[in-house]
Amino acid sequence: MSLEARIGRATAELEALCQSLVRTPSENPPGDTTALAAQIEAFLAALPGVKVQRVVAKDKAVNLVARLPFAHPGRRLLMNGHLDTFPAGDGWTRERFGGEIESGRLYGRGACDMKAGLAAMLMTAKLLAEEPAGLAGELVLAFVSDEETGGIWGTQYLLANIPEAGGDAMLSADAGSPNVVRFGEKGQLWIEVTARGKSNHGAHAHLGENAIVLLLRALDVLRTLESLPVPIPGDVLAAMREAKPLSEAISGAGEFDTLTHVTVNLGTISGGIAVNIIPDLATARADIRFPPGLTLKEILAQIETRLGSLRGIAWKVLSSHEPNVTPPSEEIVRLVLAHARAVTGAPVVANMRPGFSDSRFYRAAGIPSVVYGPAPNNMGGADEHVLLSDLRAAFAVHALVAAAFLAGP
Repeated sequence: MSLEARIGRATAELEALCQSLVRTPSENPPGDTTALAAQIEAFLAALPGVKVQRVVAKDKAVNLVARLPFAHPGRRLLMNGHLDTFPAGDGWTRERFGGEIESGRLYGRGACDMKAGLAAMLMTAKLLAEEPAGLAGELVLAFVSDEETGGIWGTQYLLANIPEAGGDAMLSADAGSPNVVRFGEKGQLWIEVTARGKSNHGAHAHLGENAIVLLLRALDVLRTLESLPVPIPGDVLAAMREAKPLSEAISGAGEFDTLTHVTVNLGTISGGIAVNIIPDLATARADIRFPPGLTLKEILAQIETRLGSLRGIAWKVLSSHEPNVTPPSEEIVRLVLAHARAVTGAPVVANMRPGFSDSRFYRAAGIPSVVYGPAPNNMGGADEHVLLSDLRAAFAVHALVAAAFLAGP
């Protein structure tokens, strides 16, 4: 039986598996992935030839590395999926961990982010383990514990400490769209800006210096980063331009401008203790994203140039990472595009990803990486759900790409 036929016959099992994963809470915080990891470990233990290593970098933050070697030597394809989800929160009209299916939608916290992706990974491993003939190299699945909180105890730890966690290419089924293959992400820089003034009574403005006023001036200057020219590599920019009509129809008008420019989001601001007191301290935190073509070093230098000479202003870095791109011409990008078009029977484009994912750590390690998964319906909010059609597409594409990438002599 062909792989395509086996994929079609596995639909019911795929949906039941996704339901089962949703029904096992793995909210982060608190970040306890023990129960979900045990469930996945049991599934993998039943597959022929699969070897599972449990890696616990932090108490209750369980990671799994599953290896499926084939008879012939060859390349190693990695698949990455995060076990943790956002907290469930309130406001649900359906059971938060019920896995209820209605009108072609599967509901529950983590349904689209990313327990549908986990189900796709697991079923891919099952199909390839059951009929490994003609395959070479090794399929490695990394199930990680803390993507939602930075990946320190998950993907970053595995890449730094487990040799088998690296390979020749990585494919993730994290949330996205069946019609968009994501090959890169903008750089990210979070900073805190502090303004210090001089306190006094609000009636005696001439005796004080308002820290909030100083801070607002500094933030206006910081936002001038958004006008920086960005020398985006030609092949990346060409793919983004080609993707724009379809990608913006999915992700919203303006996505192209967001992806091709520096953005400064002023996320928090605080200062003052009373309406009639001149504040002597004010702080703000900003989320700065910058496209490939700019480096973190260049962005930091631009900030220092703008803020360094301002009176009463200091700033510090909270977290950061470089822009990261897998060239659109890479084999793994082309394979996912081709199989996604065949599976969906619809236009599929390759584009950058507005947010970040653990794929950035693989690209930083020199591993070509792609994110292809279901649409993020109410991701992080009440009544999160995944379209069953998206779940099936993600599974089919992952299985077909894995078989093609690992095809033996």
